[in-house]
Amino acid sequence: MISADSDEPLHVLDLPQLYTKPSADDLLKTLELLAIQPRSFGSNARDVAKQTVQPAGVSRYLTSIISSSLAWLESDELREAVWDAAAARLSERSGRAAMPALSRVFNIPTSSKEEITLTLHEPSITSDNLGMKTWVSSYLLSRRLHNILESVPELVPSESTSQRGSKTVRALELGAGTGLVGLSFAVLRGSSATVHLTDLPAIVPNLAHNVILNSELLNKANATVTSGVLDWSIAPDRPPTKEERYDIILAADPLYSPEHPGWLVQTIERWLSRGLDARVVVEMPLRDAYLPQVQEFRDRMQEIGLAVVDQGEEVGYDDWEGVDGSSIEVLCWWSVWGWSEKL
Repeated sequence: MISADSDEPLHVLDLPQLYTKPSADDLLKTLELLAIQPRSFGSNARDVAKQTVQPAGVSRYLTSIISSSLAWLESDELREAVWDAAAARLSERSGRAAMPALSRVFNIPTSSKEEITLTLHEPSITSDNLGMKTWVSSYLLSRRLHNILESVPELVPSESTSQRGSKTVRALELGAGTGLVGLSFAVLRGSSATVHLTDLPAIVPNLAHNVILNSELLNKANATVTSGVLDWSIAPDRPPTKEERYDIILAADPLYSPEHPGWLVQTIERWLSRGLDARVVVEMPLRDAYLPQVQEFRDRMQEIGLAVVDQGEEVGYDDWEGVDGSSIEVLCWWSVWGWSEKL
């Protein structure tokens, strides 16, 4: 049994050793102690769930558990539970892409200097489901939303609109992924907005799950959030009506193929309200390989009559690891777009 009385990091030899035939409960508690969370987006430091065990020898310890028959444990179910937990801990030490499914907590600031806390489930990552991971640009944009709401008055219903009656802002998130941006916007705006989170068919089930996961917070804010499939490459059977278009379109890190700038802009043109107070809010990383796509996005937005209202650059840290084990610094560009009054 591990003693938690000391603040000193444990040595691997302080952990339950297999030759002593430790109980399943002791092994599972130890494996929970060894759990590693992904790196934080906000700093260059690794966020470790419990930094109480020296790393030297831990991988060998985990491997010994996986390779052991654990014959002294009482049932196959207990043995499977221990093997699965040990395998998960070993995978976590192989980098973010090797981590099992997990839930992550994100703190998002508000204009009142308080924070809202969102919990997002992220399935294990494979090469074809990267949309189920939360990316640094989503985190940065979510943390910027309260400032954007204050600095761009057009995002708030105008005085003339208020005189006609309160207007509920309709917001659409494109390529929502885990839903961090859209959920943050929904909680920040509360009952004054409805938010529709969209992505591809394979991603939407987890997106819908994250809406349910945060239902208590959404209900407290009187926020209305829905989710559904929206494939940018497929035109709808008919153009959306004026009432079906959205006042605000949100998108974070939406470009990762040569076709995406064209698809994204045509989707924005199709679904964005034509009012001069309509806005598109985007944030995307300035990765060297994708700079031509970012420029194409800018050019195409201007071609359809949208102009930059506000923009800037900021740096965040993604939860991938560099070759030296450090977090990877990512320069991101955020921008707010509106229809040109000249049109």
